[in-house]
Amino acid sequence: MVSSHSSTVADLLATYIAMWNERDTLTRQRIGAGLFTADARYVDPTVSARGVAAIDAHVVTWQEQFPGMVFTIGAVHSHHDVAHFGWSFGPPGGSPVGSGSDTVTIADGRLATVYGFFD
Repeated sequence: MVSSHSSTVADLLATYIAMWNERDTLTRQRIGAGLFTADARYVDPTVSARGVAAIDAHVVTWQEQFPGMVFTIGAVHSHHDVAHFGWSFGPPGGSPVGSGSDTVTIADGRLATVYGFFD
């Protein structure tokens, strides 16, 4: 049985992955505005971004570096407003060309921090 908390977190993270895959600027920005806290922080080995606009700018940079690639999410593990999940990216329907994992903190049903790690 899946708890409602786990289901909610899984839905939140599915939306997060959808934001990374969204190429339409306005749609992606709308997703981000509803997904992150106002002062959200995204950190990975290449960037430290604070705020929804800075996070969106990083997503655009990634999309430009990896045109046509899409993310898929792996298993989600969560408790106490913290979640950890694996991800991979590659061409739609093709083999992954990159992978890693993220650990996120959640505040008021939104992502407050995202820490990304590359495999």
